[in-house]
Amino acid sequence: MNNAMLKQFDLVEQQFNQVAALLASGQAPKLDTASQALHALTVELAHLLPLPATASAASQKALRQRVVAMASALQILRDNLSRQAAFNQQALQVVVPTPAKSTYGGSSVYGAVVPQGGVQKFLAA
Repeated sequence: MNNAMLKQFDLVEQQFNQVAALLASGQAPKLDTASQALHALTVELAHLLPLPATASAASQKALRQRVVAMASALQILRDNLSRQAAFNQQALQVVVPTPAKSTYGGSSVYGAVVPQGGVQKFLAA
């Protein structure tokens, strides 16, 4: 297997682990830059990824296992990101509360549209 491809895959795994650690610690500015770096490394890996026909079955299997392990870790990362988003939404509700829903069935937050005066719905002959 290509040595440059393995080195790039190692870099992607390291950056992925860094993104996971930053997400767990809740450091949003660093998480943004780390995820952008992960995206760039992944794009570079995608250009190297088509395996040559001369690659051995054992090396292909090892690479496939690494990809499957990263895919399962990505699902865990996605779940953690959803939890962090829910936590941030709840914290935002504490800082900037939204008005309670109306019990009178108004569709708008600020009330329904007032009917125009002077407009008649019938014709007089």
